[in-house]
Amino acid sequence: MSSSSKPLFSLATYFARRHSEISGPYLGEMPVRPEGTVIWVWATNPDQVITLQGLAAQLAADGDQISFVISLPNVPADFAGQVMTAPVNRSQTQTFLTHWSPSLVLWMRDSLEPSALIEISDRDIPCILLEATIDALRPEHGAWVPGLSRAMLQQFTKILTVDASVSTTLLKAGADPNVVEPLGVMETAPPALSHFEDERQEMAKVLGSRPVWLAADTSPAEVDMLADAHHHASLRSHRLLLIVSLQNEDDGPDVADRLRDRGFLVALRSADETPDAATQIYVADFEGEMGLWYRISPITYLGNSFSDGPRRNPFEAATLGSAVIHGPNIAPYQGQIKRLAEADACVSVRNKNELGGEIERLLAPDVAALLVHGAWEVTSRGAEITGRIAEVIIDRLDNVGG
Repeated sequence: MSSSSKPLFSLATYFARRHSEISGPYLGEMPVRPEGTVIWVWATNPDQVITLQGLAAQLAADGDQISFVISLPNVPADFAGQVMTAPVNRSQTQTFLTHWSPSLVLWMRDSLEPSALIEISDRDIPCILLEATIDALRPEHGAWVPGLSRAMLQQFTKILTVDASVSTTLLKAGADPNVVEPLGVMETAPPALSHFEDERQEMAKVLGSRPVWLAADTSPAEVDMLADAHHHASLRSHRLLLIVSLQNEDDGPDVADRLRDRGFLVALRSADETPDAATQIYVADFEGEMGLWYRISPITYLGNSFSDGPRRNPFEAATLGSAVIHGPNIAPYQGQIKRLAEADACVSVRNKNELGGEIERLLAPDVAALLVHGAWEVTSRGAEITGRIAEVIIDRLDNVGG
């Protein structure tokens, strides 16, 4: 950075004007630092943790051995062990940085924290601001001080904003024009799940032109609901086939028996049975085959979204051309569902009684096609953004290595 571009106000000045720091919770004993390159991701909410899995997969696909250490202000119980509690003052930040010794920091918080930024800068660790909004113009703690925004923004080696208007605002506030780039919100889709193509072709030949819908990673607790929905949808589409993919393969025989007791003709995959023209429900009780079933079925219901939340990322189905339908409980995939909903690329069902009617509606090829097209646009745009972020990360790491 040239001397003419240095901020008139320094972060050191900011701390000289403060009398105390906000105390925070004890960070606790931190896990052993992994070997190799570590990136510290300072995130805002659990939704971002799910999104970061796609970025990590992209970096791994590129052959880079990189470990993410993710911190959140508050760690939900279901994320315990996966993420760390974020430091909240300068002393804790020093401890955190000393232990993890990151090669790079990704800042994904809504606002900026001067105490952390000055520590990161003092250690010459490159810091990238992701999904920047105008909230980056305010400090997280403390009173407003003239020149503080410029001082904080100048700490970043790259600023990727949610849109062009934010880029303009941050430039006016003092961000370096050489590092600001409008990119969008990270909407990473997981890599397309694998399958055996010969099995897909064989199954497609067996099913022919039959309409199909899939209950993805479901549980025995949903058997009656799925049976009711399938019965309703089958009144208009007599050849309709339901594929029930189970979380626990050991539940297969019991689920098949319960569905037979409801009057359905059922085939069980673990019994080496293949659906024929008369089969109404196919219980797919082998693990690791979701890539096959998404490719076979044009409609996917996210299992357990009427209870404790789905186990599958909705982008998995969307990426492979299957229209997504879900119940009201969508944690931890609220962010992905929101993106799909904004693009009219998924269907939300308020109660169990509506599921069959919505499945029937989606059986119309033009209706499902609109959802699939919208989902493709969301996931493809997400792939572009993820690819660009990965490029920026590798570029900064190469500079560190050099």
